[in-house]
Amino acid sequence: MLIENTPVIGGTAPRHAARTAHRLSDFALRHLDFIQAIPPRVRDLDVGCGNGFITERVAPEFDEVTGIDVEADRLQDFREHVRDRPKFRVEQMSADRMRFSDDHFSAVTCFEVLEHVPNLTSTVAEIIRVTSPEG
Repeated sequence: MLIENTPVIGGTAPRHAARTAHRLSDFALRHLDFIQAIPPRVRDLDVGCGNGFITERVAPEFDEVTGIDVEADRLQDFREHVRDRPKFRVEQMSADRMRFSDDHFSAVTCFEVLEHVPNLTSTVAEIIRVTSPEG
């Protein structure tokens, strides 16, 4: 059975899965606190944001937060949840072909995603490309 290069479209945890959201976002926030060298934490990109339940927990550390995912239904849930909060951008796009300029984001988060992407090499290359050198 050949499964190489086949994405596993998985489940985003439901919005009420607070324990999972807290554990993953707290992990990221601990590392952000450790990396004080990041000049202002202006923009965060959450790759594979799903319904945004973890993205929202990391958001207070940044002026702008962008979430991307390939699953339209989950993104719609995220959009509806943050529609009155202008710091959020929610976009449907693949992580291996991002439409952002080089060095655009101060930080990139990516929770429980890389094991689901069909092309890990190009996804990681894109994450590096859009992250600022200090990020």
